[in-house]
Amino acid sequence: MSSKISSRNKVKKTKSKRTNDKFDKAMDDVKRIGMLSCFLVAILLVVSLFVDPKESYAAVVEELPDSFISRKNPTDASGGIGSFANYITEGDHNVTTPKEFYGEAGGSRLSNIYCMDRKLLMDGGVTYNKDKSVVDASLDVKYPGLIYIIENGDSLPDNILNTVPSNEQAYLTYYLNQLAVWWYIDIVNGYTPDANSVGSNYKNGVITEDEEGSLYEYDNNLSVLDKQAIINDTKYGPYVRDLVTKATSYQANTNPTLNAIDINSITFTMTESYIETDYISVTSNSSNFVNYTVNTNNTNIKAYNEAGVEKTTFNANERFKLRIPLSAIVDYKINLNVSIIGNFSVHDAYFYVANGESTDSLRHQRALLGQILNTTKSVEAPLEYEIPTGKVIISKQDSETGLGLKGAVLSITDKTGKEVYRYETTGEDLELTLPVGSYMVTETVIPEGYQAEVTTINFDVISGATTPVVIKNTPTINVPDTSLNSNLVYGVGSLIIIVGIILIVVAVKPRNAKKKK
Repeated sequence: MSSKISSRNKVKKTKSKRTNDKFDKAMDDVKRIGMLSCFLVAILLVVSLFVDPKESYAAVVEELPDSFISRKNPTDASGGIGSFANYITEGDHNVTTPKEFYGEAGGSRLSNIYCMDRKLLMDGGVTYNKDKSVVDASLDVKYPGLIYIIENGDSLPDNILNTVPSNEQAYLTYYLNQLAVWWYIDIVNGYTPDANSVGSNYKNGVITEDEEGSLYEYDNNLSVLDKQAIINDTKYGPYVRDLVTKATSYQANTNPTLNAIDINSITFTMTESYIETDYISVTSNSSNFVNYTVNTNNTNIKAYNEAGVEKTTFNANERFKLRIPLSAIVDYKINLNVSIIGNFSVHDAYFYVANGESTDSLRHQRALLGQILNTTKSVEAPLEYEIPTGKVIISKQDSETGLGLKGAVLSITDKTGKEVYRYETTGEDLELTLPVGSYMVTETVIPEGYQAEVTTINFDVISGATTPVVIKNTPTINVPDTSLNSNLVYGVGSLIIIVGIILIVVAVKPRNAKKKK
């Protein structure tokens, strides 16, 4: 007996030991995973200290600086202007741009700066001052497409970025966008018709002194050979040409406006305590419409969104409605004075000119710096009009007694067919304030025991007046239900006939029996 107990204890100890071993092994695995995770995090932290992430190559800044100092990278050992990048070549011809050109203002690096005049000097260490917008009204020639290039050339699609090592992707982005800037400028200046043809080195067909006899020299930014190489390049050329084409058709909107609201199209619904407009849309001709605010001349007049939430600021795609308490009606009029202020994110780009150099005699290139999503610009669209009102008293009556009827459901619609009010009669007259106009009341539910004389009545609400509307129902006449009596007669008659047949059969049977005897 004792040996059996001993063996059982051994089995229990063995099982317990195995369980403990599995638990210890699991804990060891958890420790290893934890240590490995900490090690990897430490490596990432160390690497992050030495990694200089490239910032956006579009000039995304909240406020453009009044001036900046140019920087050109990379510079050679002698401090020269630096090497050039050339990703597009054709034969022995390289299409080159600066490898990197950026600015510093207040000790902080700005995003990359694009160059406007390829033939002029481009150098580092030069102070540039903010000049005119690319769409400034005083410019003889305006360049709205430069805003588009800066906005949309921020990042290249993956199929293009993946054609170069990761450490070159930022340079490739800058290179292709700089080519797009130069080609777009050439199109605007008349050196080439579009992004699908090389044009010539002649400005609008007129040969210049520097261009005569050579395809390599130009007053324009890109030579005939440059454009031909870009057109024939199947890797990067399509991106540049597409960007230039879209920039050419881009229309800058630095002075956005709100579209006028047609007050005649505004309709209303009402209750016994307020009048409410239908939903009003606020639209703009500008794609960078952010939001708008609604301010009223009466604090009791509230604005609501489509979810029924009271608000003052609405998103660009939201509609709003106004709820006007009847207390706002003075002398049968509502003076509605609503200020709608639209907010826009104004996109623009500016020229920067080297310090001490006028725009008429430049030695250095003009630089280009863009501004995206800067401080909003507000535009006001007033919604001011007077709403004259009147009253209507609707009576629902018994045509014979003239007493009020309850249980009828009446619907009031305006001239557009929109229902403005619906209610169930209580036997009392309804007094309702309505904006001046033509309306129709329809009885949709007739009280039990009555029939309608007419189901629809048209009426007009007149400014400052009260319009009476009487809707009568006629009591129905109680006619005896003859169908029950007819059925009873038919039933009794049928029963009599059946009984008669049975009696005839019974009477005939004995007679037949006597005859047989």
